Amino acid sequence: VQSVDLEFKPHEGGLPTAVAEKYENGNVAVTSHRLLWLHSDDRTQEQHCWLPLASIKGHKGVNSFFKKTPRVYLDVWMDSNTGQVASAAQVESISATNTTSASTLVAGTLTLALRGPSNSYDTFDKNFKLALSRKEWQKTAEKNLTVGEKYERNKESRMVGSSAAGIGGLIRKQQEESARADKSIDLAFKDLSALMDKARDMVTLSQKLKEALEENARKSDNTEKEDKGIEKFLLTLGISSPVTKSTAGSMYHRQLAQQLADFLVVPLKKSHGALALVDIYCIFNRARGIELVSPEDLIEAANLFPSIGIKMQLRKFESGTLAIQSSEHSDDAVYKKLESMTNRNGELVGVGVGDVANGLDVPVILAREYLLMAEGNQVLCRDEGPNGLRFFTNAFL
Repeated sequence: VQSVDLEFKPHEGGLPTAVAEKYENGNVAVTSHRLLWLHSDDRTQEQHCWLPLASIKGHKGVNSFFKKTPRVYLDVWMDSNTGQVASAAQVESISATNTTSASTLVAGTLTLALRGPSNSYDTFDKNFKLALSRKEWQKTAEKNLTVGEKYERNKESRMVGSSAAGIGGLIRKQQEESARADKSIDLAFKDLSALMDKARDMVTLSQKLKEALEENARKSDNTEKEDKGIEKFLLTLGISSPVTKSTAGSMYHRQLAQQLADFLVVPLKKSHGALALVDIYCIFNRARGIELVSPEDLIEAANLFPSIGIKMQLRKFESGTLAIQSSEHSDDAVYKKLESMTNRNGELVGVGVGDVANGLDVPVILAREYLLMAEGNQVLCRDEGPNGLRFFTNAFL
């Protein structure tokens, strides 16, 4: 960092022994062990100085909008007998005994005035705090210890305090873990609440867009393909006011059945009057957003279609697959489509599950059920060969 002044309190100038000297306009560098101050003028190299990071007792930075020059105040251990900065060994002795009664060290103050670019304070503060947190000087001192000294230090570090021992220590540890878990849960629910609010806003927005597109379609006879694609997407994007157990009470399943029927009008037309229940479960819950419906509630609501006059029904195929069909759906119409697919310009061809799924635009699970139904009613017959399972028009009748 450039353009840094050193200020020694209570003197206006330099060191107490040389007040007239000014330590101004220097460059500060932070290393793993030292804080260096180098004068910008090479002719005054005698003013170059450094401060061991181990001798820094504490620090405080002031970078206020109302202060023109940011400053960093360093509390430094000083030897009262010599007036010099304490060495790392002297500071280590204070940390080991946790007292200053047997030492001649006192705390002094050194101020760094950062008069350089606007980002000087942030750059210095980041690197300075990183060097202090790593404490590389302690690692170097650890390497220089003898085997006996390392053993004594490890022995002291392994000693367990009374606050962490016994049943009381276990209870206290459990309480701390519970407090951390509660805090994590609180933060998670705060994020979930915000997500729910945003989801409601998006569903409301999609409903407004859908209504606007429907109004535009009624007014205009020539709707572009892009508008139609957006409209189909928005029709299944969201339900503005999904039915819930808390709002509907005992009428929950009846109201859910009505809402499900209204929602399935467009998807059923697109899929030729039938949809697998697993697909309905996915698209319906996606449209409901955060108010999800369980599979059991969905089945119970679908079973109520005939009793409340809805022209849809829940159908169970022989394999156990469940699907919802509209009243316009006809098995005979499906059989005719399958027969036409096996007759290509007077030539008999075999069709598989994938062919039926693509031809009728239905899920694979329903395509398989349709082929098995047609076989059961002697409309088609199967052929298992090198190309797999294929179905042909029944020419034996």
